[in-house]
Amino acid sequence: MRRTPLTILALLVGAYAAGMPALAFEHEPHRIDPNLMKLTFADMLSLGFVDGTLEDEQVIPQRLQNRSARFYILAREAESRDNLPESDRLYQRATVLDPGNIAAWEELGDLQYRIGNHRLAVESWHKALAGNDDADLLLKCGLLEAELGLPDRSAEHLLRRRLLLDGFLPVNDETVIQDVSLLQSLSRVGNVDMVRALRNEIDSLLVEMAMKATGDVQDGKYWMRLIQDLYTIGDLRSAREAARSRLLQGTLEGEHGPWISSNLKTRFILLDAIHGGSGLGTIELIAALHERGSLRGLPPDWRKDTTVASALYEAGVDYATLGNQPGANALFAEVLVHEPNHVLARNNLGYASMEHDAVTPKMVQMIESSLVDARAGDADSLAQVLDTAGWLRYMQGHFRSDAHAEGAVELLEASIERFEEPDPVVLDHLGDALWRSGRRDDAVESWMAALHRLNSPAFQEITMRNLGMLQGMIWQFRVADTRELYDREYGALLQQLVDKLTAVEQGASPPVAKRISFIK
Repeated sequence: MRRTPLTILALLVGAYAAGMPALAFEHEPHRIDPNLMKLTFADMLSLGFVDGTLEDEQVIPQRLQNRSARFYILAREAESRDNLPESDRLYQRATVLDPGNIAAWEELGDLQYRIGNHRLAVESWHKALAGNDDADLLLKCGLLEAELGLPDRSAEHLLRRRLLLDGFLPVNDETVIQDVSLLQSLSRVGNVDMVRALRNEIDSLLVEMAMKATGDVQDGKYWMRLIQDLYTIGDLRSAREAARSRLLQGTLEGEHGPWISSNLKTRFILLDAIHGGSGLGTIELIAALHERGSLRGLPPDWRKDTTVASALYEAGVDYATLGNQPGANALFAEVLVHEPNHVLARNNLGYASMEHDAVTPKMVQMIESSLVDARAGDADSLAQVLDTAGWLRYMQGHFRSDAHAEGAVELLEASIERFEEPDPVVLDHLGDALWRSGRRDDAVESWMAALHRLNSPAFQEITMRNLGMLQGMIWQFRVADTRELYDREYGALLQQLVDKLTAVEQGASPPVAKRISFIK
């Protein structure tokens, strides 16, 4: 029977390129105990999650069955001509004449899915599944029900399919997605033991699949699609584990091994960052890839070798961009284990400590030494380092230069001079430092300049485009809304600037940044 591919996940049989060849591997597969699945289904039945009532089987006269079959054939012919309204009418007529016409119910569901009526689609498939254990139909119905927020019905259909296939469980993407969707549905209905068993089975399947990997282009695309699908249905953990398993258990040899390594490493890092990872998993992954001679940088540079320190620093920046500052700090600290004089790792750790923690003498020394080294090498990052050093002076209460040290104002002004276009954050810092030093008109001017930049359509357009390019061209994997990234960077700043300027206009003290504690 013809199947309509489900674009939800493109996961019906054969949706991926014919799977991967089986190879021998040393791994003890984990499979769910069939008794646990049967017990789970029985529990769902007793709790009312599964409709156990059976309707009395209707005896349909043969003449009506024949008419239903005729309408079914006419409906398929109409659909082949893209006359969808007529096809819909004829399929429905076929099911009215013979409610037991399983083929008509399924094709009606496929048609409803095709035209976007997803709830009508699952209702039609549900009718087709009454007394019918078709593995493909159970899968597509269960997946769509999960997507529509029908966890009990999704769990029923996916668990029925899982029981049906237990004697021969394919080790492929389709099984992983089935298990993930079932896990999500059972999580909502509170079945802890089955969820734990499914999680173990998913992890086992990913390892088995990785150990069969071939390392060619199609293999790389296969894994990237799988990770994308897992991310799309909301299982970040499984998406991350798919990347990890393929990188650590699968081959990275051959012409395209470095390309696979670069892309999947980046996907793991991004997924771990948004999943709230501590950074330790990324540190371990980078170390393992380096040991195998398979460490590469970001996807555009997959042909080039890279160092452990560079890979760690890039990962730290990605964590920070996605709002995982603790993970970023762990990665920047690890950079210094491999490259103690890394300017930006020291700078970023120091700046983060001023934003989130009390500042220790070690952090002060990191900021000061990074400034010395950035100046000595006239580094491209000098503008950024000058801002951090200026902000440190602000927190120390050292606003103007004197015989002892440069002040916040001078350092922040030097930072702005090195930018082609001044960064609103640095302008805001300068405004706070100017206000604290008594130059109030200049402070207002700096805040106004920052506000003007943020409100400039050109600035917003360029920044949004750069953030879009970061995901599309650098990461080559979209994990966040571009507006969300922009707001994380500048959203709070915009409100702070408005609050400061409003306070000044009203003759009140503006809410400049508070100085933080220093630990001796």
